[in-house]
Amino acid sequence: MPRRAPLAVAAALCAASAPALAQDDALAEGRTGTVESRDSAFLQAVAGTEVQTPDGTVVGTVEETLIDAQGRPAGYVLAIDGFLGIFDRDVQVPVSSLTWDESHYVTKMTETQLENLAPWDE
Repeated sequence: MPRRAPLAVAAALCAASAPALAQDDALAEGRTGTVESRDSAFLQAVAGTEVQTPDGTVVGTVEETLIDAQGRPAGYVLAIDGFLGIFDRDVQVPVSSLTWDESHYVTKMTETQLENLAPWDE
């Protein structure tokens, strides 16, 4: 019985290290890691993404994604009316008011509608 204990410990250690080895393989093959180590079609952060009008005028940037009680995206906080991040103000818009266009969001709202929104206070 004493001879089996070291074998059991060795077997347990091998089994426990298998997931770590699989993760190392995935990293080496580029199948996991940060967004910078994957192609641009995978994932990217929403914060800082430009928001444009349909004619291409930049009206703001996404500051935050808001979620509902079930954890689903429900809206965005946009920074608008600023210059180089100075004197901007935050407003909240519903998810349905923005559409994705490859590298930025396009708003369905006019610049006037965005400017007339109440400021967002957390």
